[in-house]
Amino acid sequence: MTMAKRFLRWLLFFAGGLFLVMVALILLMPRLLPGDLMTARIIRDVERETGARFTLGQAQFQWRWGWNLILPDGSLTGTGADLFEAKGSATELESYGIWFEELRFKPALLPLLRKQLVIKEVELTGPRMVVVWKNDAFEASNFRLRISGLNLGLEPVPLSRPGNLGSGSTPVGDLIPTDLSFSFIAAADSLFLQRVPYIGIDLGGGFADKVLEVAELSAGRSTGTLTGKLTVDFADNPWGQLVFSAEARDVPASALLEYWAPDLSRRLDCELNTELSGSFDIRDQATIMQTLHLTGWMGGGPGVLHAADWLEDVTPYLGNRQNLKDVRFESLAHRFLFSQGRYFINGLSLTGGDTDWKAKGWVDPEGNLAVGVDLKLPPGFTPDLGNFSFLAQTLRDADGRINLPLVLSGQSIRPTVGVDWGRLGTR
Repeated sequence: MTMAKRFLRWLLFFAGGLFLVMVALILLMPRLLPGDLMTARIIRDVERETGARFTLGQAQFQWRWGWNLILPDGSLTGTGADLFEAKGSATELESYGIWFEELRFKPALLPLLRKQLVIKEVELTGPRMVVVWKNDAFEASNFRLRISGLNLGLEPVPLSRPGNLGSGSTPVGDLIPTDLSFSFIAAADSLFLQRVPYIGIDLGGGFADKVLEVAELSAGRSTGTLTGKLTVDFADNPWGQLVFSAEARDVPASALLEYWAPDLSRRLDCELNTELSGSFDIRDQATIMQTLHLTGWMGGGPGVLHAADWLEDVTPYLGNRQNLKDVRFESLAHRFLFSQGRYFINGLSLTGGDTDWKAKGWVDPEGNLAVGVDLKLPPGFTPDLGNFSFLAQTLRDADGRINLPLVLSGQSIRPTVGVDWGRLGTR
């Protein structure tokens, strides 16, 4: 028998033996790890670690192009108090709940035979997920999450250390295993975050070298769409630094501004487009405000800004044109910057209606503002300036429109509005 034939026989024998071993594993795995014992062990371990209440259908192993551990029909519900008692550390979490149809793990086979659980893929589907903090809440319905390429090394690595979870004294980055990496895709029919509802959410990205990247993110907001991307860096900043960019297309102002500027969202009636980018450190709320840097632009129209109570102070100047307090416009354009704790209006214009408006100034997080406004009045209209009415004609341009300088001060929710007599005199 030649060397080649002997090698071929050996190869066929080896392949056949390997095939028989694989078949035997497929047949014997459910017997090696009975479902009822696995279910009881998983429930016991999860409840001990979290203090939560965990319900679960019978765990089972299934062959789907590899062994999969299937946890069906489960729910996990708990509170921050439960977690504090279990882990001995403070947290702002109030309560949480996950109701799922199936939680599927794809473990690595050899570590499993050594009674070690090393997960290569995770998939979670379910009808509802709710997380409630002290000042916020997150809720998703009909959600789907798949994590693949999960690498935690050959030995199981704890995701947290006793006494550190939420304590506020240890950076999150220091708790993340250095070799942790994975990619993910997720979707949900609807999502509720920061008291704002979204629909048709899709996102995907990955985690490696202590950096989380969401490369694709899209969602519906009312009749418009939102897209964006972000990274959270725990390598250079163990507390985490968020860098992001986002776009909005054809979103009603009432929906886009509802959380960020609720008073303005109730007054502005138009569809908006916007692009913005920014970054901040996420250690705590105070740090976020100190480090937040945001820049972008916004545009939209046609529409109307219902500003009657804002402009109450200029009532004497408008005479029989009190309807001008509802500012109708064909186009809105706005460039903005948030830096060093202030929102800077670098340029704001409302044009194309009875009046044209241009503004520049700033607003701080407490609502204090200082904004200069140039108001172009309708052709032929003369405001009542009292003792200064003689100046009105000198302010009229070639189109017969008077340019009236105003100043906004006080609080943004109810600003003081008046003629800027200094600028008026200069003109």
